[in-house]
Amino acid sequence: MNEFNKWKTRRERLLEILEIDGKIDDLKIIMREMEYPSKKSLILDIAHIAKSLVYKGKKIFVVPSSCGLCEYIFKQKGFKLKIPSKCPKCKGERILWPSIKIGE
Repeated sequence: MNEFNKWKTRRERLLEILEIDGKIDDLKIIMREMEYPSKKSLILDIAHIAKSLVYKGKKIFVVPSSCGLCEYIFKQKGFKLKIPSKCPKCKGERILWPSIKIGE
């Protein structure tokens, strides 16, 4: 970890990861490593970052969640990031979390 990273906010570190990688495939790992208390706080931080990226001429694209059992793909309205807990089709709980990436 960089010496100056310990002084950055969680949102600043998350934005830095997004800008370096351009894409986050596993939000669960990010949530665990950055010690987010809940899915809701992660979603709020990503929404805030999405608003700030507009001023840089960029935006966040979301690849929606899907069911690991029946492969149902959850509907996504614009940027509204959702992390469901149960599949409406098969009622399974093996949900693959969405991935996000930055684009022009």
